[in-house]
Amino acid sequence: MAVKKSKTKQLGNMLIEKNLLTQEQLDAALEVQLKEGGLLGQILVKLGFVTKEQIENSISEQTDSAQKLENVLMEMGIISSEQLVQAKEIQNKQSGLLSKILINLGFLSEEDLVSNMVTQFGFPYLQLTNYEIDAEIVKLVPKETALKYYLIPIDQIGNILTLSMADPLNAAAQDEIRKITALNVETFISTFSDINNAIEKYYV
Repeated sequence: MAVKKSKTKQLGNMLIEKNLLTQEQLDAALEVQLKEGGLLGQILVKLGFVTKEQIENSISEQTDSAQKLENVLMEMGIISSEQLVQAKEIQNKQSGLLSKILINLGFLSEEDLVSNMVTQFGFPYLQLTNYEIDAEIVKLVPKETALKYYLIPIDQIGNILTLSMADPLNAAAQDEIRKITALNVETFISTFSDINNAIEKYYV
C-alpha cells in the first residue's frame, strides 16, 4: 500500500532548503549510501557537496526540535514549567520519551501532542486504526526496536521506508532504523495508543 511522502525535514531536505545542496547532489549521495552504507552526512562531505561544519549546524537544528516542542507546549499553555521540570526529573531517573512521560502524568493528552506536532512541525498525521500494513514491511524492523521508540514501519517505496512514529522528532530512532534496514526514512505521526495497538496486532 502506497502512502504519500512525509513533509518532515530530514537532513538532506534541510540542506536543500538552505541552498547548501542540490536535489541532484542529494540523489547521488543517497545512491552511494544505498550501495556502500554509512551516514548520509559523512557521504555528503566525502563527495565534497557540503562541509562538516554545515552538516553539524543542520544536525544541531534538528536536535533542537525537541526543545522547540517543549517551548511550544508551554507557550500554548498546555503544560506549565513546573510540570515540565517534574517530567524531566522522571526522565532522568527512568529514561524514556519526555512526551510519553507528560502523557502518563496526565499533563498532556495524545490529541494535544499530535495536534501540535502537525501544526508546528508539519508532520503528516496517520490514524492507524483502519490502516492495513503488509506483514513483510513489519519484518524490516525488530519488535524490540519498535517498542523502544514507539514506531512501526508502514510502507516501502524503493529505498524509502515510511514509519509511523509517536515521536517523529526522535532523530536517534530514525538513525537506528536506517542502520538496521539500509533504507532512507520518511515519517508520519500517530498516537502512542495507535502505535501500541499496531505493534500488538502485527508483531505476532
